[in-house]
Amino acid sequence: MTDKKEYSIIVKKDGKFYVGYCLEIPQARGQGNTKADAIKDTKDAIKLCKSYLESKKKTANVVTVSI
Repeated sequence: MTDKKEYSIIVKKDGKFYVGYCLEIPQARGQGNTKADAIKDTKDAIKLCKSYLESKKKTANVVTVSI
């Protein structure tokens, strides 16, 4: 994964933790004791999701569309 893309992360306080949500990949979520921890954890989740999605593209019958 060498291509760089920007992703939007919303960080909210949930009780005593911070939770991060990626707008472009809703499955990519993270949490932490601080806002910075939640962002780092969400970035890791984005990387995992991207890797999973790329592997699915190679094995599934994928159709690309433009909207």
